[in-house]
Amino acid sequence: MPTDAHFRQRGRMIRWKHWEYWPSWAYYFPMLAYYPWLALKARHLCFFTAANPGIYTGGMGMESKYETLMKIPAEWRPKTILALPGESTESLSLRLEQAGIGFPLIAKPDMGLRGFLVSKIYDLAALQTLLEKHPVPFVLQEFISKKNEFGVFYHRFPDEEQGHITSLTFKEFLHVVGNGQDTLRQLIAAHPRALLQWERLSKSHAEKMEIIPPAGEIVPLGEIGNHSKGTRFINAAAHIDDTLRESFDRISRRIEGFHYGRFDIKCDSFEELRRGENFIILEINGTCSEPTHIYDEQANTYGYALREIIRHWDIVYRMGTALHRRGVPYLPAKEMIAAFRALGRQLKK
Repeated sequence: MPTDAHFRQRGRMIRWKHWEYWPSWAYYFPMLAYYPWLALKARHLCFFTAANPGIYTGGMGMESKYETLMKIPAEWRPKTILALPGESTESLSLRLEQAGIGFPLIAKPDMGLRGFLVSKIYDLAALQTLLEKHPVPFVLQEFISKKNEFGVFYHRFPDEEQGHITSLTFKEFLHVVGNGQDTLRQLIAAHPRALLQWERLSKSHAEKMEIIPPAGEIVPLGEIGNHSKGTRFINAAAHIDDTLRESFDRISRRIEGFHYGRFDIKCDSFEELRRGENFIILEINGTCSEPTHIYDEQANTYGYALREIIRHWDIVYRMGTALHRRGVPYLPAKEMIAAFRALGRQLKK
């Protein structure tokens, strides 16, 4: 039987061969040259902070996810509370009950990037263990059981009536399909995307590893729509149309101080998303957000991904400077550095 070390070695080979799994620096190294050029043109190092006046630092990952989420109209957001370090189990349990949040729920650090520590929690004991291990504020949300999750990248300049959608991503949650012969362990080992999640799956599905799923049975292995959790990002740009754009024009106008970023949304069908009906906004990401369609290796090239990142940072520059001309201040560089350091301290915890 293959060992954990064998699975880890195979995982390293998969990451090396497939650029969608490469580390962040492999995508952002061109910004080492392009960002200084944009800052020089803007005459300010922190030009990006004006792109979303309603989000601290414009949404560079140093903002409170909870505070940003609270800007979304209540009918479009999940039931949510903020858990603070040191809060007693009794107090936390009471607040969850008052908010109407049951288990399972989703826990995520109030400051964090790329799905870091985002977890599905099944009971109060597991939640308390998580909060004690990581003594930082955590956003606790009801688990939304709608079938599909989408990423919609939208921006609208201050002098425009209509906005633009530059990225649409369909998210396919990690799963394997039974063949009536192989165990779950064997199915995972044969599935490159699942194999990369071996360390997590070997714990979460430990009791099911030797079960043989019937032929055709879909075995879900994840319900969190992050690439780092094994979710496949599918480029759905062909489905962008005026109806979808008009829906997000309407949505964005109800979120104060938002002009640029990505909506992560759950709903039961794309048609509902397209019409702006029966959806829940899980999160809004600002200037640090990525056009997640770039990670569809089957539809894109690595060079295309690099160009898309540069193109979106050019939009950030244009957005920030346009709003600055209308009186939105840039965050002082000194404060931005302090915010980066605060994020570093939180990530260390």
